[in-house]
Amino acid sequence: MDIKLKHSLTVREYNDLRESVNWKPLPEAQAQRGLNNTYYLTAAVYDGETVGMARLISDGGYVAYLADVIVNENYQGHGIGRIILDDMLDYIKNTLSQGDMVMVVLVAAKGKEEFYEKFGFINRPNDIYGAGMTLFMNA
Repeated sequence: MDIKLKHSLTVREYNDLRESVNWKPLPEAQAQRGLNNTYYLTAAVYDGETVGMARLISDGGYVAYLADVIVNENYQGHGIGRIILDDMLDYIKNTLSQGDMVMVVLVAAKGKEEFYEKFGFINRPNDIYGAGMTLFMNA
């Protein structure tokens, strides 16, 4: 499978990917704000179609959050997620200065934890760290 990477998305591509994994699409203005404030984005393109993505949200210092790691369900199981994550983690690694350390965090979709463990992510909760937590707020 010949995958090309790009580093921008339209709102339509973003929402199409969200819908491809049964996530609710976001209102256009909200989605655009999120894309505009993304620190780094990797999208996978196959045969002219955007089939996967991930966004990095970061303070540029110690904390980096991987968000919206999505591979269209029709293309899962072909290594696209690995290509995307490798690019994201390489980007983070290449931005570090000598002596720097960054904490990369994410919230895995249920059942996807094993995928991230292959990259060195630690499943939580465990003996050292508590569970990650989420709060959804509506207007």
